Amino acid sequence: MRTPPACLLGVFPLLLACAGAEAPVEYPDAIAADPGHYSVAFENDVLRILRIDYAPGEASVMHHHPQACSIALSAGTWQMTDPDGEVTEDSGSFGAVNCTEETVHLPVNTGSEATALLLVELKDGASAGSDPMPDFPDAVTADPDHYSVEGETEAFRMVRVRYGPGETSVMHHHPANCVVYLHDQPTTFELPNGDITDAPASAVGFSSCGDADAHLPTNGGDGELGVVLVEMKGRATAGG
Repeated sequence: MRTPPACLLGVFPLLLACAGAEAPVEYPDAIAADPGHYSVAFENDVLRILRIDYAPGEASVMHHHPQACSIALSAGTWQMTDPDGEVTEDSGSFGAVNCTEETVHLPVNTGSEATALLLVELKDGASAGSDPMPDFPDAVTADPDHYSVEGETEAFRMVRVRYGPGETSVMHHHPANCVVYLHDQPTTFELPNGDITDAPASAVGFSSCGDADAHLPTNGGDGELGVVLVEMKGRATAGG
């Protein structure tokens, strides 16, 4: 057996971090093991996005996840059991992003409230693409005040987006990406041809996935616009 990877810390680090041993083949995938708590929001050849929902006191069964990054859609507290029977406690806050290596665990929601996460799993063998991109700078390079990388794998990266009321950007591009809203505000996008479009209103959580594009956003609301983008490195199309 290979040496297990070191645990990575962040939101719900024990919910998603290594469980003391690399995932043996006999532990099932989360969807196969526990479809009552795990559902697929999006899937292509690069990644799979799972929606995770636990009511207070609910427990799962032992299962495994590949290398992944999570986005917390609520605060929560958890008790985690690893394949050796070791039990650990964990907690996390709304909106945090955490990336981990392959893991095996059995989670229990020990909080008094329902808790939810999105988990972006790296597909086996997925790698960055080399597709042509729109002829504008990358968002993180062009506008680091509003865009920052909070985690990444070989084939995707998690980009935090924050705009205060009335704040605007510069023209930039994104590769194919999936949008996760944390705080929604009326937002406009100026396109390279000068057209202005309105972003559709969206509830907190996974919104949609789309192809590479270029735009200049403006937060037209009176509150913070908060988004996490799951960008597929070097990919022009999202597929799925």
